[in-house]
Amino acid sequence: MRFILRHTSLFFKVIFVTSLILILAISFNVWWNTSLHGASIEKLTHEKTKIISEFIEENVIRAMEKGRHFDMHRILKNYLVYKDVRKIYLFSMDGIIRASTQDDELNKKVGDVEFYLKDRHFIREVTAQGKNGEKEKERVYYYNTPILNRPECFQCHDKGKKIIGVLTVSNSLREMETMISKIEIHSIILAIIIIGFLSFALGFLFWKFIDIPIKKLTDTMKKAEEGDFTVRVNVKAKDEMGILAENLNIMIEKLQSARQEAEQYHQELVQRADRMASIGELASGIAHEIRNPLAGIQGAIQILAEGFPKGDPRTQVTDEIQKQIYKLERLVKDLLNFVKPVPKNYLPIDMNELVEKVLSFFTTQRGKTEEIKIEKKFFPSLPKTMIDPSSMEQAFLNIILNAQKAMPKGGTFTVSTFASPQRKDDGKKAREVQIIFEDTGMGIPRENLPRIFNPFFSTRPDGTGLGLSITKNIVEQNGGRVEVKSEVNVGTKFIITLPAIN
Repeated sequence: MRFILRHTSLFFKVIFVTSLILILAISFNVWWNTSLHGASIEKLTHEKTKIISEFIEENVIRAMEKGRHFDMHRILKNYLVYKDVRKIYLFSMDGIIRASTQDDELNKKVGDVEFYLKDRHFIREVTAQGKNGEKEKERVYYYNTPILNRPECFQCHDKGKKIIGVLTVSNSLREMETMISKIEIHSIILAIIIIGFLSFALGFLFWKFIDIPIKKLTDTMKKAEEGDFTVRVNVKAKDEMGILAENLNIMIEKLQSARQEAEQYHQELVQRADRMASIGELASGIAHEIRNPLAGIQGAIQILAEGFPKGDPRTQVTDEIQKQIYKLERLVKDLLNFVKPVPKNYLPIDMNELVEKVLSFFTTQRGKTEEIKIEKKFFPSLPKTMIDPSSMEQAFLNIILNAQKAMPKGGTFTVSTFASPQRKDDGKKAREVQIIFEDTGMGIPRENLPRIFNPFFSTRPDGTGLGLSITKNIVEQNGGRVEVKSEVNVGTKFIITLPAIN
């Protein structure tokens, strides 16, 4: 049953379950009606046999009153004209049959008389001669009537006896049972016809109003899945199927509009990418053109400054010029890093080792006077990621340098690695790796958070505004994403998420 309901179509399931319910319901109805008919027939047989017994009893007593004992055989045989009456006999309290419709039973003993007195009526299976002369078994209903001793009987019977004999009338149940069998057969045939008709009607209705619309829906969904958003479901019904079809058509229309918008957006992105590539080439060319003259200007200023005597106020001017030249050099360098493509030397990298390497470099390069405490919380057995290690080192270093500048008076800088979601008990690998950089610096105002990754956005006078833009570009080209959370005077948290090697 479970296999049928699990591995068959909805149409078959509905027809199968409905037919099964109909079969059970109609079968119960047939059984119930047959039982009622059987009980009714037994009751009718009982009443019929009882009435015959009462007539015979009156005639027998009347014959005994007149002293015509020899008429009792004739009286009993007269009642054989009734259909289904098989045998009638009268026996005395000593068990001797005194009168019977069958002459060969006269003066024979019936057995235990008390049994006939105790069981006034019962059914017994006997062997009888059928219509073809063959012996057949049939069920016979027996009704026993005690013949009570009356004053008019005292001349022949002892006054002390309450019962002087028993009259037994047997009635065959064959005709009644044949009638019940015919009723059962007719009921079963009718039930089969009803079940067949209802199943066919239900199947036709289900096929027309459910199966066909569902097939139309699935065909339309399949075409839409293949990319054909011009297809529509043609279901005109106003029922649930019609509502479902209408909603599906609306969904396909929205998907079609969304795809058109996506294609348009893609074209805009392609055009923007082309423009950005052109701008990048232009910026790279300009940066190179600026870089060479800057080197010459810086050298000339250094020579000029060396010619000034010590304490000459003009050295302040040359120092400021050199400071601005250094800022321009940094800007040119960051601009070149921003426009150049990220190298695609992808390798399986352990992020714990890579972060440790960058932190060691930073610790070596930073000044000894800075009171920044570094804490490391590395996730054990971290899954590897497929990235370009050199570019990712630069991205990490940019974030660390930003944190350093956000804590001029010192603080705590925490680096954590995390597998998200964590490894399960069954040993399945995590899908993503997270690297979290957290400082206790001055924080970023809420209004500036949406712009921190924009090129040239900076709140520091000496900043170029390209460091975080370069970081975001590197992370995304390595298949990851970067998020930032910050609170003023509390600190900033950068979360870099990269796909793990599964």
